[in-house]
Amino acid sequence: MMQAAYITSMGQFLPGDPIGNDEMEQYLGKIGDRPSKVRHRILKSNGIQQRYYAIDTEQKTRYQNSEMAALAVRDTLNRINLEPQAIDLLACSTTLPDLTVPGFASMVHGQLTEFPSLETISVQGVCCAGVAALNYTCGQIQRGQRHNGISVASEFASRLFKNRHFEADQRYQEGGKIPFDTEFLRWMLSDGAGACLIQGQPRRQGLSLRVDWIELVSHAQNYPVCMYAGTADATGQTSWLDYPSYGEAATAGAFHLRQDIRRLEAVIKLGVAGWLKLIEQGRVKPQDVDWLLCHYSSHFFRSQIVELLEKANCMIPEEKWFTNLYTKGNTGSASIYLMLEELFHSGKLTPGQKIFCFVPESGRYTTAYMMLTVVEGDRPSPITTAQTVASPPPEPTVGSDLLRQLTRVWLEFEQNLQGVPLIRKLNRGDFTVADYQLLLRNLRPQVVEGARWIARAASNMIDFQMRSLLIGHAQDEHRDYQMLERNYVSVGGNLNDIVNAEKNIGSQALSAFIFHQASQENPIDLLGSMFIIEGLGNRLAGQWAQQIKATLNLSDQQVSFLGYHAENDESHLGKLEAVLNADWLTPAMAQKIVNTAQVTARLYQLQLEEVR
Repeated sequence: MMQAAYITSMGQFLPGDPIGNDEMEQYLGKIGDRPSKVRHRILKSNGIQQRYYAIDTEQKTRYQNSEMAALAVRDTLNRINLEPQAIDLLACSTTLPDLTVPGFASMVHGQLTEFPSLETISVQGVCCAGVAALNYTCGQIQRGQRHNGISVASEFASRLFKNRHFEADQRYQEGGKIPFDTEFLRWMLSDGAGACLIQGQPRRQGLSLRVDWIELVSHAQNYPVCMYAGTADATGQTSWLDYPSYGEAATAGAFHLRQDIRRLEAVIKLGVAGWLKLIEQGRVKPQDVDWLLCHYSSHFFRSQIVELLEKANCMIPEEKWFTNLYTKGNTGSASIYLMLEELFHSGKLTPGQKIFCFVPESGRYTTAYMMLTVVEGDRPSPITTAQTVASPPPEPTVGSDLLRQLTRVWLEFEQNLQGVPLIRKLNRGDFTVADYQLLLRNLRPQVVEGARWIARAASNMIDFQMRSLLIGHAQDEHRDYQMLERNYVSVGGNLNDIVNAEKNIGSQALSAFIFHQASQENPIDLLGSMFIIEGLGNRLAGQWAQQIKATLNLSDQQVSFLGYHAENDESHLGKLEAVLNADWLTPAMAQKIVNTAQVTARLYQLQLEEVR
């Protein structure tokens, strides 16, 4: 038996007056006295209309990061009848503290002179750091180790973006321009702090938020760094501490906060994949969610999240979404606190409502989720571990359930591919012509046999419409291998080598499995194989083509096989998704389709792992 943890009070601190888009350069300064050429484009994409800075127009610091955190803590306690001496835990999070040593929580505690001696913990990270601090606090309260815990997240990004920091960069001094990935975050991030009080019982009067569960997942093992500071190299192999002097580190641009925007889409996909897994586990019921607090860093990503959820048939209506991104800006780890704080005091909450929070982090691919329940009055409701996992949701339609499960299988497949050595090389920029030749040589057998197994499956299909669809698909695919061969020869490969290449272990396993399935009566489950293979062509082949083209300095014609599938497979995928929504599908058929998709995904991954 564990007691529940409740958010009983929330506070915030936003420095100064709101700053509009046209005022930003008055605070951050113009690099080289020239207005930014990308500012308008970035602001149009992120949708932010105003934000707050803890620096003034002379770029002087008005509040230290630890000060803002302390002010948010005080605001939290001022809203509830609780003496500071009652606090026995302080968990503090931020991306970049004022000092490298000591820990951020010690510095915040030092500002709170009215507080007693207590336990502190510092959490350093990016957007999910605030959730991690809250998770630790809730755990201590639930186990009865602490009674009144404060969790706070604070960010002071603006002082990183002063024009003089950029003008110290050697590339700028030599007449070059600041790279987009370096300037991008200058127009994205801002300052502020949010805090909450966590207790083992709800407040006696008014509303509290029961913390039903919190989940954090890191995917760093499969992905490179996406958002970083302290190095001029995205690999992170050279720290700012490795330079001969701090001045040389600054000159090399090692202190800039950078964002690889090409990798941001993967952050969203990972987050939604985890969301779908929670639905499968019954921990999130979309129909029961009253408020969705989604920390998307830019309005641009909202549409991507909506698209993925709609494809998976588990969309939460947008009228239930709550955000203050546009008026309070993107404050990193503090954003989810500031959203919750505003909703908490908005008068919109009623007892029994469910609040689902989703926080994707781009630092090195972490996602966080929270489920909260609005309660009123001092009626404690102890919870057990068994109760934290909700009962399965009511059974949806077969088609919607199938699409959701297939979307999750696909997203997990795409995530696992990032750990394949060849894909890692491509993402790092270490990909060579020899690697490209290897890839094409190992893909050819599967491409050659694709039309064959589809035709075999068509011959065994009972439904005439399905048979016709598969025959048409086989006709579209049957000469694709010739394009692949031309690409191979165009980068120095010998035609005989690719024609006579043996299948690797993964290719043999994939081919044997699919041909076996295609030989069965009415092999409807092969729709799962097609969903994975066509999805790879549509969603990843074009991306790989552009990466290979840029890395190896090739022409469009030399990557035409991958580029063609990125465009052509979209229509195939559309037809396939229409079939997956057919009213004649039974739950048993759907389960076979999902299982075959899972097997195909694993064997396709093995095929790529064996490219060496």
